[in-house]
Amino acid sequence: MKLLQRLLALVGALTLVSLLAGGTVMYFAGEWMQVHDEPVQADYILPLAGDANRWIYAADLYKQGFAPVILVSKPAPAPPSALSPIHKAMGYPQYDLMEYARRLYGVLDVPEAALQMFGDGHLSTVEEAEALRDFLGPGKHRLLVVTSPYHARRAKLVLSLVLPDAEIRMTVTPYEYFDPQWWTDYYTAPKVVLEAAKCAYYLLGGVFRSSD
Repeated sequence: MKLLQRLLALVGALTLVSLLAGGTVMYFAGEWMQVHDEPVQADYILPLAGDANRWIYAADLYKQGFAPVILVSKPAPAPPSALSPIHKAMGYPQYDLMEYARRLYGVLDVPEAALQMFGDGHLSTVEEAEALRDFLGPGKHRLLVVTSPYHARRAKLVLSLVLPDAEIRMTVTPYEYFDPQWWTDYYTAPKVVLEAAKCAYYLLGGVFRSSD
């Protein structure tokens, strides 16, 4: 009986320590996820796939003269939605991603000649980095990467590992809302929790792949 009590006490103590450690990690997660390097002259501006706010800031950087080319990646399409045929019936424009990118950058005064497309249906940041590596080929490339605040840390880690010879400068778009006290904000909290799960999955060796 005493042995059982001691085991239960040990399990309880370990559980409490784990909860405290996990809570501390998550408290600082929002701050840890952010990486913002000051923009410098680069060979390419790379807005990572996932949010058009990244494209808008990439256009700002292009017009400020930080790089002559914006790279646009082609991720896997989202699963079909029941809204798609309804939007079509309502007259919504039916652009594929590449046409949407051309039109959006055209409105932002970025010439089509400044855009270079790469990739073909990648699903994750790792696959996007691998597609970029294949597109750029060998050499020391300087990349000015644009992403969301919560995505920057993992993205820089992935890109640095997949393209070890490249110089990675990570910038975050100012057009995407992010509350540093993420646990108090309805919009930021789910992004941080999801990104924390993705970080843990990646650090444990997991990768989402379009071929899975």
